[in-house]
Amino acid sequence: MKNLKIAAIALFATATVSAQDLMTSQVPTNLITNFQKEYPNATDVAWELEGENYKVEFDMGKMENETWYSKDGNTIKTEMEITENNMPQAVKNTAKSKYPDYKIDEVEVTEENGKKTYEVELEKWFQEDIKLVISESGALISERS
Repeated sequence: MKNLKIAAIALFATATVSAQDLMTSQVPTNLITNFQKEYPNATDVAWELEGENYKVEFDMGKMENETWYSKDGNTIKTEMEITENNMPQAVKNTAKSKYPDYKIDEVEVTEENGKKTYEVELEKWFQEDIKLVISESGALISERS
């Protein structure tokens, strides 16, 4: 338990050092313009500076999203919560075949370097949750509990 507390404090300290919250006025105008064009209905918008890149966290509907931009305004990476209904069938099939007795709880799609991966969180009563990372084609990339 003591090790867990130390690890949590170290993780928090690292996150605090590596990311800096920004006011909108501190974000380059080209990034704000690109963001507003891509996500005109975004709410609860919060910007951070992570190293050389800018990360914006926001909600679309009831779903949480994150997008990373380079200084020149190019999108580097996106992470978006989606519903089970919006998952590709190949991804859903992999999760259901691997753990047929588990329920899909949360799904997040990450797009980076032109490739999409899906992090699927599975749950079952009185069992530890399982997280799968699955490619868009349905190939299992990783799994952890």
